[in-house]
Amino acid sequence: LASEIGDIEFPPRTAELYTLALVRGVDLGSIRAARFKLVLDYAYGTASLVMPSVLAKLGAEVLVVNPLVSTPGVIGYDRDVHTARLAELVRSSGAHLGAVIAPDGEQLRLVDDTGRVLDDSEALLVLAHLVTAARSGARVAAPVNATHALEELCARAGAELVYTTLGGVGVAGERDLGDVDLVADMSGGFAFPAHLPAFDAVAALVHLLELLSADGRALSEVVASLPATFVAHEEVMTPFELKGSVMRHVLERARDRDLVLVDGVKCVSGDGTWTLVAPDSVRPTTHVYAEGRSGPDAVERVASAAEEVRRILELS
Repeated sequence: LASEIGDIEFPPRTAELYTLALVRGVDLGSIRAARFKLVLDYAYGTASLVMPSVLAKLGAEVLVVNPLVSTPGVIGYDRDVHTARLAELVRSSGAHLGAVIAPDGEQLRLVDDTGRVLDDSEALLVLAHLVTAARSGARVAAPVNATHALEELCARAGAELVYTTLGGVGVAGERDLGDVDLVADMSGGFAFPAHLPAFDAVAALVHLLELLSADGRALSEVVASLPATFVAHEEVMTPFELKGSVMRHVLERARDRDLVLVDGVKCVSGDGTWTLVAPDSVRPTTHVYAEGRSGPDAVERVASAAEEVRRILELS
């Protein structure tokens, strides 16, 4: 019946209400006093709809590229290409930092004041370091494939680290994340659940500015104070019907080691190196991650673990 068909309603003043909630949760005076100079790339996405109202509150000098929503631009979006171009603008403009906001508004890629692009592990460590330094007893949630340096960082700061699954979490639905301060994935997704229990690049950027203004150091100085990390990743094609068999064999072979079983099988060594084997939840692949003491060491470890998965597949 026509009377049973629902209606779609769009709440009025959504951007204004979002901005108001966001700025109420940060020290706006500290951000304004820092007089940040920023270079931002909206990547033709939804950030362009809300960022003008947010930036108007921050007192920052801002250079914006790709500021209009464009379907062809979104389709052609290449994260690395956008970030490389942004890094050039940061260097030439003398900005304090640059940020690429993915078209969906969820992922954030950072460039420091020297024009150096931060990889996802570095960005996670930066935010975790700043959050745990600013908030006593902070809780940080990150995927089980996050660098071991994050665990050490949280331990030194007296913070709690909660491991989550690889594919990112529906933050509000994760059982142990009720009062978490920072949630991250390993693809540039960050959430501050006190503001919004979902990955939000705009909120992450504003909170980063607040944390940097309180810390007093340039982003490049914060990065330089953190340890280098070496995590390698490889995928092994695995038919869906064999994923269970692969994981049972991997678990059986690792039963005498120190294990983390949040998602897949993670074997941790005493020196902080580790390997992780986990099935992809959507595609017919098995993910293999490894952290080593150096880049070549990580590559060697991940290659060895991936070869073991292939041998299991051959016997299945």
